[in-house]
Amino acid sequence: MKAAMLSTEKALSIAIQSEYAAEDVYKLLMKKVKNFILKDKLKFLSAEEKKHQKILLKLYYKMFHEQEPSKNEKILMPRLTLALEEDASVPDLLEMAIEAEKISEEFYDDLSQEVEDRTAQEILQYLASMEHGHYFLLKGEYDLCMRDEEYYNRDEFTVDMIHVGP
Repeated sequence: MKAAMLSTEKALSIAIQSEYAAEDVYKLLMKKVKNFILKDKLKFLSAEEKKHQKILLKLYYKMFHEQEPSKNEKILMPRLTLALEEDASVPDLLEMAIEAEKISEEFYDDLSQEVEDRTAQEILQYLASMEHGHYFLLKGEYDLCMRDEEYYNRDEFTVDMIHVGP
C-alpha cells in the first residue's frame, strides 16, 4: 500500500491501526515463547508499538483537530490479522513481523515525503528509522530460530564447558 495514493488522514488511520496489530502480534509471541531473552525483546517491541500509537495519535489530532481516526481501516500487513486468528508458529509470526516492520518503514518514509508540515515529516522519518531497527532486531531472532528450532522454547541456557589447553 503506497502512502502517496492515500490522503494523509487515511494514511495515518491505517498506520495507527497497523501499530495496534503489531502490538497484538508481539503480545501473542510473548505468550508462545519460553526463551527469556526473546521474551524481553518482544516486550520491548510491544512497548515500542504502543509508543508509536501515541505518537501517531498525537500527530493525527494535531493535523485533524481532535477528529477521531477511523478504526475501520485495513492495516499495512493484512497477514498479521490472519496470524492472530490462526495458530501460527513462532517462526511464521516472526517472519510476518519482519515483513510488517519493513513495510511500515517504507510506508512512513513515503508518507513523510507527502506531508507538507515539517514536524510531521520529522515524526514520520523518526518512525521509519525505528521500524528499520525493529526489522533487524527481529531478523536476528528469526535467524537464531532457523539455526536452532528449539531456540524460542528454551527457557534456560546452559553452556557446556570444554577444557582447552594443558
